[in-house]
Amino acid sequence: MSIKGDKKSGQSLIEILVAVGVGTIMLLGAITAFSPAIKSQTDVNRSQVGAALGAELLDNVRVFAEANWHNIDSLDTASSSKYYLFATSSPFAIATGTETILTASTTFYRDFYLTAVNRDAGGLGYISVSGANDPSTRLLTVEYWWGIVPPKTINTYLTRHADRTFWQTDWSRGAGVDGPASSTANNFSTSSNIDYTTSTGGSVRVLGL
Repeated sequence: MSIKGDKKSGQSLIEILVAVGVGTIMLLGAITAFSPAIKSQTDVNRSQVGAALGAELLDNVRVFAEANWHNIDSLDTASSSKYYLFATSSPFAIATGTETILTASTTFYRDFYLTAVNRDAGGLGYISVSGANDPSTRLLTVEYWWGIVPPKTINTYLTRHADRTFWQTDWSRGAGVDGPASSTANNFSTSSNIDYTTSTGGSVRVLGL
């Protein structure tokens, strides 16, 4: 009787060990299956947060420039010159370097740099590699990244349009000077049906009037 009891007891222990082993294998399999999905979702969340932080900086720099063009026109125009904004102050303040932001246990980085913009010499205003520098336009590039992810960039053009940029009242020297111009003079590019030689004070008038 005691031999039979020991045998049944041994079989129950083996069954328990087998069940634990099978359960462990299934648990490891589930973890292995879910890990890529969890990592993928984490990467998506970080991408969304990073993009939002980059867009926020882009909008803030645009507001900063529109409030006063001189806020940015004296900054270096080179990709190696990095800046960011103290957006918690009013008005915004500019700082040199890269901003660090800790969000949901992930450290994000963001900054921006400016690039000078040239326009064609034909007076049509097209942006070109060659041509004359346009002091009232800058190319804004915002960088953002986290961890070892390569920096992602978004960019836009900033223009000085909210205040007076050019005021000229004397046109007496006539045509022949193409733009863009960075300072006022007393000439212009081309004309037709106007008289600029007989008017006083350098003004122009329509021919025949």
